[in-house]
Amino acid sequence: MKKIRIIEIGFGPHAKRIYAPALQELGSQFHSYLSLVVDLKEKENEVREYFDKYSDKPDFLFIERFTGKIPKSVETYLTEYVATNDIKAVIISTEPLTHYVYAKWALKSGLNILMDKPITTEENVVTDTKAAKRIESNYLDLLNDYKNLQKTRETAFVINTQRRFHPGFALVNKLLVEVAKKTNCPITAIQSTHCDGQWRLPNEIVTQQYHPYCTGYGKGSHSGYHLFDAVYQFYKNSKLTGKTADKIEIFSSFFQPRGFLHQLNQNDYYKYFGKKYLTVRRYSDKKLRELFNGYGEIDLSTIIRLKKGDDCIGNITINLMHNGYGLRTWMKPGEDLYKGNGRVKHEYHNIEQGPFQNIQIHSYQSKDKHDLNSKNDYLLGGNSHFDIYVFRNKEMTGDKDSLQVIRMSDLKKDIPEMRDDKLAIERIKHRVVKEFLGYLIGLMSKSELTSNIDDHLVPVQIMSGVYRSHNRYIRGLNPIVSYNLSI
Repeated sequence: MKKIRIIEIGFGPHAKRIYAPALQELGSQFHSYLSLVVDLKEKENEVREYFDKYSDKPDFLFIERFTGKIPKSVETYLTEYVATNDIKAVIISTEPLTHYVYAKWALKSGLNILMDKPITTEENVVTDTKAAKRIESNYLDLLNDYKNLQKTRETAFVINTQRRFHPGFALVNKLLVEVAKKTNCPITAIQSTHCDGQWRLPNEIVTQQYHPYCTGYGKGSHSGYHLFDAVYQFYKNSKLTGKTADKIEIFSSFFQPRGFLHQLNQNDYYKYFGKKYLTVRRYSDKKLRELFNGYGEIDLSTIIRLKKGDDCIGNITINLMHNGYGLRTWMKPGEDLYKGNGRVKHEYHNIEQGPFQNIQIHSYQSKDKHDLNSKNDYLLGGNSHFDIYVFRNKEMTGDKDSLQVIRMSDLKKDIPEMRDDKLAIERIKHRVVKEFLGYLIGLMSKSELTSNIDDHLVPVQIMSGVYRSHNRYIRGLNPIVSYNLSI
């Protein structure tokens, strides 16, 4: 079989931990390999050093940082490279501000695409209503380009929302469907929370470019899309009952860096770190208040009202936090800001299905070092902790027990690539790459894809609506944002 050549655009922490190792591990099985890596010139030494251990190194293209359109010289190089090297696919894992322009180019080039979340975001989206609206309009534009491409060539455009590939989330959706069929009861309420304990010192909020706040977006554009998508996946199981909402109303509340100064001020940092804090302090609280104006959200909460006509038929609440429990105790940030620097993940979902079923997902880490793992890491506080509690009205649903507890160690049999010595969520992310490669060599059809772009309108609208609501609130307008819902 002819080998499939792939371009990787953006080679940051996520690509290093997920995409490159997955392609290396799966390459021979799926007859594919990494042909070209594109990244910023400022990262050249770092990228080349990473690939020093590879016997077959990819080609490299290092470019200057840009905003707006792809520089003409870069686009020309990429287009010619695709043509002369018979490229079939591209992985887009750049800063999300450039997702849109690279996806537009890839669609114009007829390529299969695997792209990180969020699908798009915008600079200053916390203060610019037009930017907030473009989150939706840019998605619709990409979807239109994708549909037009399908008229002449079938391709995949996969969004890396790994919870769709997680056996635990798949089981929860299966259980929701089961009770919907038995009782004709839809999902009646959802509460979802995600916190990754990212403690940043004040000067880092100003200067850090990885998951930044200084460009006018924050948590909702970092990992927030995962939960926007997860609640959509839960709720659409209600479709079986014919009792879904026909409209959603969104209200959001943002906690931003200026508010953070009221929680921890410079005097507090002196108490934590002593006089050594002077070596990293760059700004006074007064100056920080000026600099932080218009910065992206550290935390956000949103209520999504589910409506049928004029009636509310349920509520979804989402809480997304960087500012929470973590294990950082040092003043200078570590090199790894993706899986490191004291970050500790806590995630919780609570799904109610009327009087018949309650499902809770609990995933709580107590360690910030995730490279060494064992079977004990499936337990509470472990790196791969993931428990599902299923409560059922057993007399009404015909079940034997009213409580069932399912653990990640029970689920791992459904993940052939799972290894006890590896972080579970990273092995699940490998499944995303494996499915994408499987499609490329014809092992599965497009209709079988788990996270293709044509099933992302609702989470995109939630993300856009969250920012639009905040923008309306700070302008003294009605902060409720509405969308028609069709699932």
